[in-house]
Amino acid sequence: MKKKVKIIFHIDMNAFFISCELINHPELKNKPLAIAGRAAIYNKGVVVTASYEARKFGVKAAMPVFMARKLCPKLIFISSNMDLYQEYSQKFIDFLLSYTPLVEKASIDEAYLDVTELCINQHPLELAKELQTKLLNEYHLPTSIGIATTKFLAKMASNMKKPLGITVLRNKAIKKLLWPLKIDKMHGIGKKTAPKLLEKGINTIGDLVKAENKTALTQILGNQYSYFYHLALGYGDNVVTPNKENDYKSIGNSTTFIDNIIVEEMARYELEKLTTRVVSRLTKSNYLTKTISVQIKYQNFLSQSKSKTLDRYVASYYEILTIVYDLFELLWNRKPIRLLGVSCSQLIEKENYYQQISIFDYENYLEDEKVIKLIHQINRKYGKQTIKKGLRLKK
Repeated sequence: MKKKVKIIFHIDMNAFFISCELINHPELKNKPLAIAGRAAIYNKGVVVTASYEARKFGVKAAMPVFMARKLCPKLIFISSNMDLYQEYSQKFIDFLLSYTPLVEKASIDEAYLDVTELCINQHPLELAKELQTKLLNEYHLPTSIGIATTKFLAKMASNMKKPLGITVLRNKAIKKLLWPLKIDKMHGIGKKTAPKLLEKGINTIGDLVKAENKTALTQILGNQYSYFYHLALGYGDNVVTPNKENDYKSIGNSTTFIDNIIVEEMARYELEKLTTRVVSRLTKSNYLTKTISVQIKYQNFLSQSKSKTLDRYVASYYEILTIVYDLFELLWNRKPIRLLGVSCSQLIEKENYYQQISIFDYENYLEDEKVIKLIHQINRKYGKQTIKKGLRLKK
């Protein structure tokens, strides 16, 4: 019996942050827009993303604000609104799940679908057009869709036509459509690796499969040479992992800042926001945690992290935030911060934990939460070291 060929969709929302903003501000449609931090009003910071109208002027992500304004004097800047983007990202995923449970969220604005079974009775192009049209008309979210037999090829295909493109990348068309692309366009080849490959004469994806380049490629890619070699030939992962994000080994959130943080109070403010998101996800999933971690990435991209493991499980916002603050104090070297992250691991379902403790312990647990909340409120008003939770002495 002939093995069924997988049909994988990669759906990528076009200029997603901009699209979300236009839902609330339709009067800005067809105007050159860019999203940046609050420092943009002082002509500082960098562009997070730009509308297609702005891109025509050369405005692009990571470009300094002052340079973007020179290229496009009529450029309109909007402050980022991550809560809004998360909201529409979830709507996007929920919409896809209404078609098939085989959905793997790849990032805030993209997902893979295994539509092999769906396409038994519907042509892949018809299904792709249906998804694209509904997302645009019902949610005002323009998308590009790549169709292929592997996740890598589907991802590459979705990048070939933007905005509102649908591209089929068949294995027999790899030489014609994939190999001529510049090496820095290959998904997985980073900004640091691409220049090294170009320096060695590896200019296109097709150059990866040439025998005469194997030595140079191995020197640069190391043990990843075989991985990229096979991707270029059309082989790769075709398994879509549903609910990948919900298979919790840990829960965490991080934020990369447009303008590096140098003031402690600003860092603490951002840690509060991150902790709120993490605890919200813990609560929504009915989990408790035993290990809390904080990550800092500096402007030179050096990344450091520190964790604390408790002798019991918790889910209290105030208790977790107190630990986050303590870890931050131990970790921060007073240099400018590019990224902050908060995560919780060693998770257990609340129901399972509460079954393990007696009613008296549970009452103490609730009482501890009240105490920690009060301590936090006092420290916010009078200073971070005004009061701390003490130890209970044994009689």
